[in-house]
Amino acid sequence: MRPLFVRALIALTLAFVATDPTRTWAQAPGPRSLAPAIEPGIPTMIESLLATPNLVLVADYYRIDMRFGPSMRIDALVVEAVDSRTRVKGLRVQVRDPENRSRQEGTSFIDFDELTGLSRGLSSMAELATKWTHDDRQATELSFTTAGGFRLAIRQSARVPRAYLSTGLIDPVVTSIEVAELPTLKQAFDQALDVLNNK
Repeated sequence: MRPLFVRALIALTLAFVATDPTRTWAQAPGPRSLAPAIEPGIPTMIESLLATPNLVLVADYYRIDMRFGPSMRIDALVVEAVDSRTRVKGLRVQVRDPENRSRQEGTSFIDFDELTGLSRGLSSMAELATKWTHDDRQATELSFTTAGGFRLAIRQSARVPRAYLSTGLIDPVVTSIEVAELPTLKQAFDQALDVLNNK
């Protein structure tokens, strides 16, 4: 009777460990790589490298010209681990809620390989928004979201369409711009691509 109980207990423990991915990940053998692999809860390579412990990191920020005032800031970013020569590039986008100045700004990171898709997405969204007509739809929304939580949404209801920018995966901070300003936003992302291509 006792051996059967022990076998059942071992089988139950193994089944629990197999169904809990955090336990199997934590018990994975071998050293962790210094490469910026995306960890659970860290969606971008930039954040992964910035969160890697026991490394000397150099982070260079390059200001991208913006015409949206204090509600939004874009910086091109290059992060390098000095000892391993691991290097990643991308953007830091910060949004401030103009309605609530006491609230901390939201931040999202965008990896370099997402920027081309984001630029194309902005063009498509701006073009589609100009073709909207008033019909029997109650509302229409276009959206594009990056892995790091930067989200651009254009909403049209009975009123004029408006573009909303939000940053942060948890408790995002939101600001809005006119749809007519989308080409200017695209220019800022294209400028960032040019800066990063030369770094």
